[in-house]
Amino acid sequence: MNNALMYFLKVNIALALFYIFYLLVFYKDTFWATRRFYLVFSILLSVVYPFISLSGWLEKQEPMQAIMTNYVQLKDITITNAPVSYLNIENILLGVYGLVSIILFIRMVVQFSSILHWRMKGKKQILHGVEIVSIDSMITPFSFFSTIFMNPSLHNEQETGQILKHEVTHARQRHSLDVLLSELITSIFWINPAAWLLKREIRQNLEFLADNSVLKSGIDSKSYQYHLLQLSYQIPENQLINRFNISPLKKRITMMNQQKTKKAGILKYSLIVPLALALVLSSNAETLVSSASKIVTSGEMPNSEKTNQQVSPKSTKPSPVIKKDKSQGDKIYVMADKMPQYPGGESELLNYIGHNLKYPVIAQVNGIQGKVIIRFVVNKTGKVEKAEIVRSLDPECDKEALRVIKTLPKFIPAEQNGEKVSIYYTLPITFRLDNGKIDKTKGNIRWKNQLCIIDGVKQPIGFDLHTINKDKIKSIVDLNNNNSPKITIELIAKYGKIAKNGVLLITMKK
Repeated sequence: MNNALMYFLKVNIALALFYIFYLLVFYKDTFWATRRFYLVFSILLSVVYPFISLSGWLEKQEPMQAIMTNYVQLKDITITNAPVSYLNIENILLGVYGLVSIILFIRMVVQFSSILHWRMKGKKQILHGVEIVSIDSMITPFSFFSTIFMNPSLHNEQETGQILKHEVTHARQRHSLDVLLSELITSIFWINPAAWLLKREIRQNLEFLADNSVLKSGIDSKSYQYHLLQLSYQIPENQLINRFNISPLKKRITMMNQQKTKKAGILKYSLIVPLALALVLSSNAETLVSSASKIVTSGEMPNSEKTNQQVSPKSTKPSPVIKKDKSQGDKIYVMADKMPQYPGGESELLNYIGHNLKYPVIAQVNGIQGKVIIRFVVNKTGKVEKAEIVRSLDPECDKEALRVIKTLPKFIPAEQNGEKVSIYYTLPITFRLDNGKIDKTKGNIRWKNQLCIIDGVKQPIGFDLHTINKDKIKSIVDLNNNNSPKITIELIAKYGKIAKNGVLLITMKK
């Protein structure tokens, strides 16, 4: 999935979760300052948490490396030469979405411009020791950051004191920052109802804070509430400001008269910690899969007529982890700025393994198929060393896979900060029989042409191994597993021309 779309989905899911959690746990309490922290924190974390990565630490843990190496499977990527059309449904929807976001952002800029216009138009004066911008028009008192706007001629002395006490709280506690944050979120994530609902809760909670400050100053609650009702007329609203009589007024009055929540109730806010951790871990689960996708890049080669096998290369590319080699004291990287390259690229690596790897006969007879995962080190000189089985399939298949890996030519070494470094490289080798089984009627064409010797007794050419009870076979050794001309000459010298296609040496259990 596109990274930008994945980020978009993560943020929207987090906003929805935080809002639902808010409704279930914090909606009815009176810890307005703590609620303010929760609401702002929920938005900030929703935007930031996709970038919080624990994968670097997790990938350093041996169990996690084994899990990623053993169990991550990638889908094949198919590239076609189909013509690219930019006028499609996806791009049209993205264009519409972006257009709405731009319109909302422009609206916010226009509102900000109107505030600047009022500031330039108004006159500064001091009321009750507070500097305000006096506007000679019908406006509801409001504040924006440290500036308070009102028309003093519309209010008596008592009302002016209440208004200023309310708006000073907005100004001193920087409530405009919360308002701007909520506006930005709804501009970008306008399609998510949770973004708008969080914005509403932020605005209401700021009014609860300011109202509480007014009442704490000793102002009579009934006269203050009556004053709010008097100012409940509506005029064109600017979304960026903290308005004195912001709706819904009924809820503000209800909150003023609500019994204060017991202090012990504030402990429930500690629940945001596990919620935040759960989001970060869920995000890192996807990151680990993505990182493991870089560790193991899957690919397939056509089935060989001779060996019926599949090989798919996977190169290690998780976070920049460094390990210490106990035997040599050398640093072994798991990822570097420049990863090691096989001469000719991955296709040549596939070809080399495909031509040199032999499906063990005993494994074919026993119907064994599956994946062997091998990890090895490409050292500073490009040489392959320290090959080991990460996931085993069968002793014979493991042995054959290791044999081929140890014969790999030198790679182009990895580089970190311009210096050649040793690095881990992981390869999965999949052994697969045609149609999942051997055709017992036709046998294997390679076996038909090979000389079979069972416990020292030569069998006729074309001998079918399936006539033997496979449970009684101890071992099958292909004496010319590599099709070496030199070995072929030696076999002919020992067994005659009948051995020109190779010899299978079979030992039965006693």
